[in-house]
Amino acid sequence: MIKYILIGGHIHKAQDGGKAFCDELIKDTDGKQIKILDCLFARPLQEWDTKFQDDKNFFQEHLQNFEIELATPENFLEQVKKSDIIFFQGGVPHQLMSIIATNGDWVKELDGKVLVGSSGGADAICKYYGVGKTSNIGEGLGLLPIKFIPHWKSDYAPGIVINWDELFNKLKTHKENLKIVTLGEGEFIVFNDARVALSE
Repeated sequence: MIKYILIGGHIHKAQDGGKAFCDELIKDTDGKQIKILDCLFARPLQEWDTKFQDDKNFFQEHLQNFEIELATPENFLEQVKKSDIIFFQGGVPHQLMSIIATNGDWVKELDGKVLVGSSGGADAICKYYGVGKTSNIGEGLGLLPIKFIPHWKSDYAPGIVINWDELFNKLKTHKENLKIVTLGEGEFIVFNDARVALSE
């Protein structure tokens, strides 16, 4: 069974600074050390080191017994095997998906692990997603059979007027009829397996 956590974007913007999210990560670990694989494939390569340090600092604020490792395209499959939590950070979903597609059947290694996606990383996990900045509809990996809109009704794209309700309706009528999840900045939702996503 795979546990999925989707984040609307910028978990540190949650009212509690992200504490509830981190508590959820370690919920079933019985205090054992956890290994987090920080996957920044959706972002430009030149940002990886800085963002990785930011992520490390965030987890240090809320967790104690953990390791965090930066995912690399050439070692991703082996890193997934050794990790407890795989965290797809935000950015461009198709960039993320194109890199992980070269790493064999990494999904088979997710059993018993937690797969987290934030913003564009969450988009990649879902079947379809709506992009506020462009009003486009994209297609993800479909690991969760739902439709998703991150940054819901936020000002994450300054200077761009977003008609969120129009985007919602566009996504709703796109292809098959699936549950739509909308999450704002700092909000997250947990699915204990893909079937739960369909029944909730």
